[in-house]
Amino acid sequence: MYQHYQNNELVFKTRWITTEGFYFSEKELLDPSLEHYLNTSEDPEEQIIFIPFSQIKQAAPLYENQPPLLDIDVIDPNNYQSLVADFENKAQLKEAIQEIEKHSGLQETVEIIKNKSWMRNLLYTLAAAFFGFSLVMMAREMEAGEALDLSGRRSGFKSVLASIAGQLGVVGSTVLAIALVAGFGYLTYTIYKSSNRTRIVWKK
Repeated sequence: MYQHYQNNELVFKTRWITTEGFYFSEKELLDPSLEHYLNTSEDPEEQIIFIPFSQIKQAAPLYENQPPLLDIDVIDPNNYQSLVADFENKAQLKEAIQEIEKHSGLQETVEIIKNKSWMRNLLYTLAAAFFGFSLVMMAREMEAGEALDLSGRRSGFKSVLASIAGQLGVVGSTVLAIALVAGFGYLTYTIYKSSNRTRIVWKK
């Protein structure tokens, strides 16, 4: 296969697909003959980036992007360049994927991408649990007639707890604590489930 594509609106304005691999250029090279540039340029690497199919470690198509993209990782980054190539349309991107699959031996795989943003909500859940536990303990001390120690570094926080505990009592404080932990816990679980997404990649 030998295809030449040229589009001056893309980052890689010129692209060739051959049986050996991909050739990309950020320059507008109108001549469809790849050999013309490889043989006449003193340093063709200044104009053209070559990625052999045998060097592709992983390829991840981004069809939903506009323009569609192909994220390419190489085996030897010292001699070849990993890059994200843009394509005119989904059909051209699909054509590139088919050539990768045909010549590189890479296979389609569903990959799970884990996002750790939910961990911040986990901290909120732990903070709610600490607040709820402290509230219930203080309410119990108040109902038992024990003197509360509201001094120290957290005197303001303790005063707020004492005020809430005094109004709610043990039962009310327990209900509030359970509601807070359950609410933050459910939110954390929901974010955790939605933060993990899947994508299709081609790799060995």
